[in-house]
Amino acid sequence: MSHASAIPPGGSLRPTRKGWNSSANRVSDLERTRVGDQYEVDPTPDPYADEPKWAAWKVTLALVIFCGAFWAGISYLAMRLLG
Repeated sequence: MSHASAIPPGGSLRPTRKGWNSSANRVSDLERTRVGDQYEVDPTPDPYADEPKWAAWKVTLALVIFCGAFWAGISYLAMRLLG
């Protein structure tokens, strides 16, 4: 018996999920109507605008150290419990 009949035509083995695609903005959905009009801007200021931001290398280093310490602790506990 051939197993080719189990594969539906079109090559898709599962049904496609509707609604998982990102939606696109249409020109008719925008607030402005003419080329010269400006978009509406949210008048509330950002409360964290004055806060200093960390550099990307500092965030990466902190993340690597944190994850390394976490997995080192997990492996230490696994070695102590499992022999």
